[in-house]
Amino acid sequence: MAYNVYSLPDVKSVLYHPDVGTANLHLCGIGKITVSAAGDLTSHTTTADGYVVVNRLKTTNGTVQIEVPQNSIGDDFLRRWAKWARSTNSPNRIALGTLTITDNVSGFKTVCTGVSLQKAPDRTYDRTATNVTYTLLATTITEQ
Repeated sequence: MAYNVYSLPDVKSVLYHPDVGTANLHLCGIGKITVSAAGDLTSHTTTADGYVVVNRLKTTNGTVQIEVPQNSIGDDFLRRWAKWARSTNSPNRIALGTLTITDNVSGFKTVCTGVSLQKAPDRTYDRTATNVTYTLLATTITEQ
């Protein structure tokens, strides 16, 4: 009997920005990555006489949520990126980030380009460590 296998340790994720550096998120205890398309692939328009017109839409942008343990290497990198984004005098460099996610088991590879940090995460201070979630915006998300 064959089984489908998924293993987070086999998922490699690398976040890069030329002014901030590179973070190998898979090496810093990544909690979760969620890639969400922003737009629809198709829509339907109904005409006055009842016909349905199928519209093909070409949207490639979306959001990426990255969950990392607080005070981890990934959190430090993303916090540094947020600090850079607040203080940069080069707004044309804001969206130069890339995120590459490679699932070595399934063979899927997701590449996000035109990546910018939407906002710094909310912070929770508790008696135990927690994860923090960063939201990134991507102009192009492709799956290979």
